[in-house]
This record gives sequence, C-alpha cells and structure tokens, in this order.
Amino acid sequence: MDQVRLNYLFWMLVHDYVTKKKWRLISMRDQEVWLVNEKSKPRQIVRFVRRDLDWAGELRRDVEKAVILFESIRTRLHYREVEGKNIYVSLYPPVDDWEDIQKPLAANKRRKSRVFSTVLTKDEIEKRDLRDLYYSEQVEQLELHTYLLKQQIKHVHELEKEKEKSMFQHGKPYATYFLLVSIAMMFIITEWAGSSTDIMTLIDFGAKYNPRIMDGEWWRFISAMFLHIGVIHLFMNSLALFFLGGVVERMYGTTRFVIIYLIAGLLGSIASFAFNASVSAGASGAIFGCFGALLYFGFVHPSLFFRTMGKNVIVILAINLVFGFVVPVVDNGAHIGGLVGGFLAAAIVQLPKQHRTWKRFVFAIITLIVIASLIAFGWVNEAKMTNVTTELIIGQMYLQDDEVEAAYPHVKRAYEMEPTMPEATFLLSVAQAMNGNYAEALPLLEKTVEIRADFHEAHYNMAVIYTELGEYEQARTAVARAIEIEAKEEYVELERSLTLD
Repeated sequence: MDQVRLNYLFWMLVHDYVTKKKWRLISMRDQEVWLVNEKSKPRQIVRFVRRDLDWAGELRRDVEKAVILFESIRTRLHYREVEGKNIYVSLYPPVDDWEDIQKPLAANKRRKSRVFSTVLTKDEIEKRDLRDLYYSEQVEQLELHTYLLKQQIKHVHELEKEKEKSMFQHGKPYATYFLLVSIAMMFIITEWAGSSTDIMTLIDFGAKYNPRIMDGEWWRFISAMFLHIGVIHLFMNSLALFFLGGVVERMYGTTRFVIIYLIAGLLGSIASFAFNASVSAGASGAIFGCFGALLYFGFVHPSLFFRTMGKNVIVILAINLVFGFVVPVVDNGAHIGGLVGGFLAAAIVQLPKQHRTWKRFVFAIITLIVIASLIAFGWVNEAKMTNVTTELIIGQMYLQDDEVEAAYPHVKRAYEMEPTMPEATFLLSVAQAMNGNYAEALPLLEKTVEIRADFHEAHYNMAVIYTELGEYEQARTAVARAIEIEAKEEYVELERSLTLD
C-alpha cells in the first residue's frame, strides 16, 4: 500500500508543477519526468525520479549520469545557464551517508549547469502544499487517481503543443506565391526586352542605379526588388522566397507578411543606395527581411524558437552573411539592410496573438530614423554614388548605339572618377570625336597611349582623326603603330588608303 501511495504522490507532485506552476514537460516516462521553467533566469530544470533507494553508492552513480544529462539538455535547448534539481522520490532515504550528494554538481569546469540533488519520502511530500490530495485505503482507487493524474499531465502537454503549433499556422502563403509569379513575369519581360544580364535593360526596367535615384527616381527602391540578374540569381532568390516567405507568412499572416516584405525590401534598397555604387537588383533584401522576422519571433519566444527552427535559421543566416562579405559582387549592404528592416517591421506589426504595446510605435520611429539616416548618408557619400566600371559600361553601350548625348555624361563621370584609367580617357575621346570635337579628342588619345602604349584602338582612332584633319603623315605613323600591335583588317585598310593618297 505504501508503494501505491508513493506512486500517487510522485505523480501528484509532477502534476502540481505542470498545472499550477506551469512548468513545461520535456520528457515523460513511467518512472522519470523532466520539466523546465522557461520563465526563470537562469532556466530551471527539474528531474523527478521514482526509485526506492537502498545505498548511497547507487544514488551517487545515478546523480553523476544525471548531471551530464542536464548539461546535454542545456546545450540542446540553447540555454545560457541551467539551475537543475534532481529529485528522487523514494520510500526511504539511503541507509548510509549521502550528504555529499546534496552539494551542487556541474558536468564540467564551465559550470553552466549546476545540479542539486535531493531525496523526498512519502511523509515529506505529504507535508508540502499540495492541494486536492486524495486519501484512500483502497489500492484500486489510488491507482485510478494516479492514472488520471498521468492523463491530465499528458493532456496539458498536448494542449501546449497545439498552442505552439498554432503559432505557425496563422495564414497560407498566398502573397508568397503572388510574389514568386510577379518576379518570374518581370524576368520574362526583361529577357524579352533585351536581357536580364544587360545593364541598360536593368536600368530601364527600374534597377537600383544611384545617379537616377539622385535625379528623383525614388521608385527604384521598390522596383529593384522585382528584377533579377540572370537565371541563377532568379532561381536562388525564388527558392529562398518560397521556403522563407512561406514560413513567415504562415507565422505572421498575409497582411503582416506583405508589410514586412516591403519594408525590408525598401530598407535593403536604401542601404544599397548608401553603401554600394553598383547597379543592383533582386529580392535579396526582402528575403533577408524574412530572416529578420524569424529573429524577432526568436526574440519574443526564445525557447520555442530554439526548440524548433532557431539553430538552422542562425546557421543559414551566418553562412549567407559570410558569403556576402567574401564574394565582392554580392550586395551585402542590401542583405544587412533587409535583415534589420525585417526585424524592425516585425516589431511594428508584431505577431498575430502578441499583446499590443507602445513599443511598436517606438520601433516605427526607429525605422523612420534608420531610413532617413541611410538616405542622408547615401546623398552625401559621393564615393558610393556610382563606380567607374558601371559608368564605362553604360557609356560604351550608348556609344555603340550612336547615342552620343546619352553616353557623354557617363564617360565624362568615369573620367572624372579615374582620370588615369586608359579605358576612361579612351571612351571620352570617342564621345568627343563622334561630336566632331577633334581638338578635345586628340589629347585624350595621346594620354591613353601614354598610360598604356599597347592600346591599339587608341592609335587607330588617332590615325582616323589625323586623316579627318588632313594631317596624313601623323595618321600614317599612328596607324602603323596600331598595326604593329595588332594587325586588324580595318587598320590595314586605313594604312593602304593613306599610302595611295
């Protein structure tokens, strides 16, 4: 009868922790239960063991194993520190000395998990403040009540699991699918109009290009989110959006997700404007905003976050950020800006069942301050206005289409940025020559060959200009030098015509 009574008291003690003290069940077996108090700092974990003890040696060996298990659980749940209680429920305490076991133990020198062990007997449990204790001399009645206690504990645990599960089911990813279709359609349109890898096509369709933004085309902060550079870029971002966007939309609901996505994408584009001079496009900033929204969920529900997705989210995020710093062509400014924007946006809209507080207005003000600060920094940061490579590519494309007026500002800007770069001096000379400004073009060509003597195109252009000016001797010298470097057909043709003359 004492054993039956003690079994009942064991489960009554566990029931009290679960239902009244609101500790969460970690694991439950017939004679062993693990619980955690997720509201305490440091985290408290208790292990209840129903075992009749005879000797302290047996208890000591089990305590040593338990201390390692406490540290393992701390690591798995990503708790910084754990205060553990190892409670044995026994009919009698060990017959020999066991006081040394009651001292706090740790698994290693770091002492992140400190475990206290104790033994509770039937009389000690009955002296505790356990309400609704059942007294009966009938074994069947006590066993029935014990069974009911176990079922109630399981029921509370199941309800808690359902509650946690519901946090990930607040919506269906309709907006995610719409965004994926929109991105795919824009990719098809840009390919049809020219090429998604063509810089001019990207600029024409709304890529982030700082000089145009400075001219008032602020809409590029949003339009750039729907453009992608090449099939691989499209595929990788679409895959990330499908998985990350779907998770975030289910957690936050469609309306909140759209707000998070747009704010994150906007802040990512603005951060790119402030720190990156290159033409850029893509949904990466908004996708990193999804990471930010997940981190906000972890900020509100840290225990649930690390029990479910936390470790994977942090590892994938870290890999992407490191990749962005290592690979020069990746726009890490947009990534980090989107990450911060996603976190701030999530803090503004908050989780569906989160209690609304004044803090959301504070986060809204912080978001506006961040946006304004980045725009202001980008406005005065002339070094990040554009880069010489971008300007040369754009200028060359315009020149190839004989659009000299459109090309001139770009090649002129490139020359001003890098006046000793032979490509810059050469393209500016081409623009001047196409406008008939031979007097301005010749010094630029002379500077080009001075910087790079084997620039055969520059020698050839000098020959062409000298020919136009009627200075045939200088033209023959220049074209001869061009042919010496590389005997192109048009070079030879020019030399032959000059010889005939």
